[in-house]
Amino acid sequence: MKFAFIMDPLEGVKPWKDTSYFLMLAAAQRGHQVAYLDQRDLYLLHDQLMARVKWLKVTEDHAGPFEVVDQVTVSMAEMDVIWIRTDPPFDRRYFYTTLFLDFLPDSVRVINRPRGVRDWNEKLGAIHFPELTPDTCVSNRIEQIIEFASRHERITVKPVDGYGGKGIFFFSTGEDTAVLDEATHQGAHWVIAQEYLPAAKEGDKRILMVDGEPIGAILRVHAEGQELNNMDLGGKPIPSELDESDRAICAALKPHLKEMEAFFVGIDVIGGKLIEINVTSPTGLQELCQFTGIDHHHEIIRKLEAGQASG
Repeated sequence: MKFAFIMDPLEGVKPWKDTSYFLMLAAAQRGHQVAYLDQRDLYLLHDQLMARVKWLKVTEDHAGPFEVVDQVTVSMAEMDVIWIRTDPPFDRRYFYTTLFLDFLPDSVRVINRPRGVRDWNEKLGAIHFPELTPDTCVSNRIEQIIEFASRHERITVKPVDGYGGKGIFFFSTGEDTAVLDEATHQGAHWVIAQEYLPAAKEGDKRILMVDGEPIGAILRVHAEGQELNNMDLGGKPIPSELDESDRAICAALKPHLKEMEAFFVGIDVIGGKLIEINVTSPTGLQELCQFTGIDHHHEIIRKLEAGQASG
């Protein structure tokens, strides 16, 4: 099979933790061809999606994980599986990438489905399941956020289009409201305000789901002196297990994820509450494999092999 990965530059990949690299490695180890391309490498020739791709040799050598064996222009319709693994933010270029991918024939499986990536805001998506989430207000008006905060001891505020923990802060009634003015860009941008969950002090759980089913979880805990648990901000992953509440959340999400053809998803849970549904480029796969001793990355590729065979 031919696997293509649309992702950020190879030079920036950290092979000891990068999920995209781990998936590429599994595909290569299973005898498949692996190609890399940047979003900017895509173009349309009439109604045919083309790209300048680099065919790679992928190895376990972290000092040199990638070797470019060829660089050619191809029709993307030749690929069997295309992974969208560019990191957020979901900007205009990301949006047009999903539109380009819609020109592919049904024989090419795109993960995750472009329409789902395009339509699904990772911060707002969870609110489609209000019974699973903390109390939430999405607004660009400071007075509305202040009124919402008055109903809770403390709230978490984050940008609608944020990623990697950037732009997140905490607010309590009586504090200086200048931070809200800054967060909303003087009322021009919406922010998400949620009731603060004290369980966040113990960490937030990343649950990875494949084809609608959870494959495992890791707990991300904040670095000393920090409050946010994001690994991009120094958070540390530790082993974790799925509890009854987690499984109930996954079961509730499964039909929707299957409908939107979101094959590889990472959901974030704090204190039994659903916080985010990550469909762009979820991470945590390497850490999960290390903690469980299971080659989940191979299992993911195996599922795709089986899907092609059954198709």
